[in-house]
Amino acid sequence: MTFPVYCSVPDAIKDVRQKKMLIVTDATTRENEGDLFMPAQDITPQHVSFMIMRGRGLVCVPVTEIRAQELHLPPMVAQYKNQEYTKCSFTVSVDAKHGIRSGVSAGDRAKTMQLLSSSQTVFDDLVRPGHVFPLIAKKGGLAERQGHTEAALELCRMAQKELVGVICEIIGDDGEMLGGKNLEHFAQQHHIHIVSIENIFDHIYHDKT
Repeated sequence: MTFPVYCSVPDAIKDVRQKKMLIVTDATTRENEGDLFMPAQDITPQHVSFMIMRGRGLVCVPVTEIRAQELHLPPMVAQYKNQEYTKCSFTVSVDAKHGIRSGVSAGDRAKTMQLLSSSQTVFDDLVRPGHVFPLIAKKGGLAERQGHTEAALELCRMAQKELVGVICEIIGDDGEMLGGKNLEHFAQQHHIHIVSIENIFDHIYHDKT
């Protein structure tokens, strides 16, 4: 039986609650990319390894502005100096202070990501710089910026997870970003559902039933 790659937002939320990975896509008029997504509290070394080996993009950790402030994670550059074309707001990179080695292994990164998601973590539990790259989401969420960063936190919120996610762009064998039928094939091959940012936005702001 063919795996149905596209899913509704309610089904995507069910997947998140069941600790399943998702692919989140943005508009064809924006980046037109698919990102792997997991809540940071559920991330394992196996998930990180899959993102590194199969996703191949930059593994990042979306956080709220409040969380970034609590953990003393200032923006990499001031917002008015941000020249990245979608205005991704990177903070300084981090590693866990204890319980890891170099920081770059899948296990080390998973440990750091879990720390970022824990309400018990304080700024001194992290060292800077490191091998994990937090991203600050816009306060207005998808209403303000329809990016993977904001979509990740909306999915965490709807699934009643801590508002810290993990995302990774999906790159093909040729080094180019996967999209269209190639992305569908990737989802089919790995049994990962695809949900679009447009549908998440509509579910939050337009659907009333």
